[in-house]
Amino acid sequence: REAESFKEQGNAYYAKKDYNEAYNYYTKAIDTCPNNASYYGNRAATLMMLGRFREALGDAQQSVRLDDSFVRGHLREGKCHLPLGNAMAASRCFQRVLELDHKNTQAQQELKNASTVLEYEKIAEVDFEKRDFRKVVFCMDRALEFAPACHRFKILKAECLALLGRYPEAQSVA
Repeated sequence: REAESFKEQGNAYYAKKDYNEAYNYYTKAIDTCPNNASYYGNRAATLMMLGRFREALGDAQQSVRLDDSFVRGHLREGKCHLPLGNAMAASRCFQRVLELDHKNTQAQQELKNASTVLEYEKIAEVDFEKRDFRKVVFCMDRALEFAPACHRFKILKAECLALLGRYPEAQSVA
């Protein structure tokens, strides 16, 4: 009962876009009742809004450990993996959502986004071997649109910019 009250307060702050306060109340709800999947799911959503994808991933994973049929938990887990550049893991999460809810349009779109990132990764790998660094930069720019928190993509882009002699740009990426 107390945990539910904390969750409701968290929801109110989330609705006002006060994500730090929402985070605090969802944490209180979790501390009071640590076996509720939706509390972890709510805190994961809040952390995502704060751009804290690694922490959000942990909460999303905990939510689906507690309830494997929690659709929003699987969706949030995928939506944490993708910005971090884990497109294959994201795909698995979105596929799980579609197993649970085959009409989930958000999961369908996110699965396409994850496939796009995987495709850009493959192309970049081939082009890097061919030493076509300009094309690798292009691919990493496209991949970073979906995976803005991916250090691996940023490092590869910076490395290729440096190999192209574009040092100031390389430095600003890294």
